[in-house]
Amino acid sequence: MKSYIIILSLLYSLTLIAQTTSIPDQQFEQILINEGIDSDGVINGQVVTSDIDTVLNLDLDEVEDLTGLEDFIALESLVLDEGGGPTSPDWPNIPIDLTGNLNLKKLEIWSYEGLSGLDFTGLINLEEVKIFEGQHDVLTMFIDELDLSTNAKINRVEIHFVEYLQYINLQNENNVNMQNFELEVDYYSPRSLCIKVDDATKATNNTAPYNTWLLSGVDPNFYDTGECNLSLKQAEVIEVTLHPNPTENTFQLQTQAEVQKVELFSLQGKKLAQFSSQENYDISFLETGIYFLKVSTTRGSQTLRLLKQ
Repeated sequence: MKSYIIILSLLYSLTLIAQTTSIPDQQFEQILINEGIDSDGVINGQVVTSDIDTVLNLDLDEVEDLTGLEDFIALESLVLDEGGGPTSPDWPNIPIDLTGNLNLKKLEIWSYEGLSGLDFTGLINLEEVKIFEGQHDVLTMFIDELDLSTNAKINRVEIHFVEYLQYINLQNENNVNMQNFELEVDYYSPRSLCIKVDDATKATNNTAPYNTWLLSGVDPNFYDTGECNLSLKQAEVIEVTLHPNPTENTFQLQTQAEVQKVELFSLQGKKLAQFSSQENYDISFLETGIYFLKVSTTRGSQTLRLLKQ
């Protein structure tokens, strides 16, 4: 009888383990506790799965590790605010895979530091996507491509100042119902961007439904077949080179365009300095680490990564 009880206890323990979801980020778990979602109310790196698999709305502020998000299977609305960062497990190239959140309808991201990719594949219920840098002249995200081609219900997209963005795929046979599209890219001069749509001719001619789209600081290259060829203007903008890199105290820039200003940012997006055009740029005041330079020229701008030794 005693052996039988021990075996039952072991089986019960294994069942409990199978019913938990790992939440290694303490801030993530604290939010769940504050919202009354984590039933044990203790930060212990896990949550009972049945506590989270019916949650419809989730607002995560300053969460660096999203491990466990995949088990929020009923989730319909997700807000990520000022998350990510150097202590995230995939820093500085953080992908967010939402393919386990099949009921997701709305996604909103504010400056998720280090974010490099979003996977929306198979999110057939997705209706709204909003991605913002948190404030002007701050660089925190490295998203260069957004693919919404599998999201046929999408009706609202807002993207603001995502500096590295070059390619958006909106060819989902639903453009006629997507009246709300806002794209704001560059503060200083329009930058070429590839945008794949259902009807490139209508988009280029600014006829319905594309005449409701709001584009600012972007020179759109609409296409619906073949490959996208960025304009010569974009090719000129990106011809800025930085050397030496890494460097100890100074660096130089080479470009055929006239440099108007050079802005220096930390990895956290804080503006540290601004330079006028000069032969040598002195950064001896910086600590060792990785920084960003936004070089604004008469032909546009480019952001470069700088390593200070």
